[in-house]
Amino acid sequence: MPCMGDDIYRNLLCIYWQVGLMKRWAHQQKALDMSFDHDGMGIFFEIGTGKSRTCIDILRYRCAEHDRLLKTLILAPKITLTNWKNEFKKFSKIHPYDVIVLSGSQNKRIKDFLKAVGDGLDKSKIFITNYEALQMKELYGLISQWQPELMAADEAHRLRNPQSKRAKACIKLSDHVQYRYALTGTPILNSAMDIFNIFRFIDRGETFGKNFFSFRANWFEDKNAYMPAHVHFPKYEPRKNTYEEFNKRVLTKAILAKKEECLDLPDFVKKSVETEMSPEQKKLYKQMKEEYVAYLDELDESGEPKAVVAQLAITKALRLQQIVTGYAKTEEGEIHTIKNNPRLKVLEELLRDNMETSKIIVWSVFKENYVEIAKVCEKLGVSYVDLTGQTKNKDRDKNIEAFNNDPGCRVMIANQSAAGIGINLIASNLSIYFSKNFSLEHDMQSEGRNYRGGSEIHNKVTRVDIICPGTIDELINEALSEKQAIGNKILSWRDKL
Repeated sequence: MPCMGDDIYRNLLCIYWQVGLMKRWAHQQKALDMSFDHDGMGIFFEIGTGKSRTCIDILRYRCAEHDRLLKTLILAPKITLTNWKNEFKKFSKIHPYDVIVLSGSQNKRIKDFLKAVGDGLDKSKIFITNYEALQMKELYGLISQWQPELMAADEAHRLRNPQSKRAKACIKLSDHVQYRYALTGTPILNSAMDIFNIFRFIDRGETFGKNFFSFRANWFEDKNAYMPAHVHFPKYEPRKNTYEEFNKRVLTKAILAKKEECLDLPDFVKKSVETEMSPEQKKLYKQMKEEYVAYLDELDESGEPKAVVAQLAITKALRLQQIVTGYAKTEEGEIHTIKNNPRLKVLEELLRDNMETSKIIVWSVFKENYVEIAKVCEKLGVSYVDLTGQTKNKDRDKNIEAFNNDPGCRVMIANQSAAGIGINLIASNLSIYFSKNFSLEHDMQSEGRNYRGGSEIHNKVTRVDIICPGTIDELINEALSEKQAIGNKILSWRDKL
């Protein structure tokens, strides 16, 4: 596909930098073409559609344009740092010596940084580090003095809160950077207001302004403004035509790609399998729902029933989730496992029916669930690995390798936060959601681990959600659907491609 425009120099650069590289997908080439006309840009590609490769191609073009390596800072979640370095090795001819991952303590990062750029802070390198580095005062000061020329924010939705220290530090730094690229498949997670700070990073406030409160006043109205101050809690809703205008503005400096529209992927099937609660679960659930407290059959030292207490609504929601998945946590922090848990029986049936023909990811948000899921695997005699917050760093890569390449390893027990980013699990064609939370980011990221470029090795990929009707399971599903609907309204682009 030829590069955009009539500029011969651009076309020659584009052709030169494609030599010897894997062919781009059409949406990746379109993003590269669009980048020629924008110093700041949003690469809003769904998980598995090649965001990092696209960003690397844009960086390579900019380096060719300047005829040298640019001072580059890439911010990304901690779990993806090594993956970014590997992507540079795979998709560029930039020497690995010039691509440095900054991790560990602040002192270690400073040492690695100074070793790479020299005492004069004048050498051009590509640094890859996590967002937490922005809050390391001494390191942040050195990076600012070094003066990056290009910044890329991977999973840029992490900047969506303009009041966070992380976002403020990033914006302050990026205001002095020539080229800025925001990468995310979910630019809008909770509210249409999420788009503000991502564009504040992209174009220094050209699209939506520099002040969040002015932006909010212009585009949203507080439906609860009439309430007395002492009981007022704001409820901001978009003014008329806000979504339509956002759509126009976003698409001038961002490109979007959905998996089903730009990749030749197999069918993606979503289905729910219903389960019920045991009598003990029903009793605990009813008490917690109505009274914020539930009493176990076990007695404490004084002879009174042990209590499961929730003092806040958010804690109440957590306790209800725990009960419906099979355990309860007392005031003292003791874990009470519900012996008769129908949810585990449903999981057992799903594993039994599919483990001979599929590699299966079982997703769960609670560490107490991991233990029970592992017991089900052991009962069935099925080999499994884990990728959770409890998995040791030295075992992570080994477990991923075993799941993807060992025919005998059939199940991965995974946590959506720990295993939901920067990991390729396309060996699996079936994922089972044993439990989940209200995070749209975690839900979509985890779904993208085994439904992405490369999934065409399967005839179809299936997601199964275990749901207990009439419980918080349904509330979580509804919340996730509503959040996704907001993003889809604003980022609809089908008629514009």
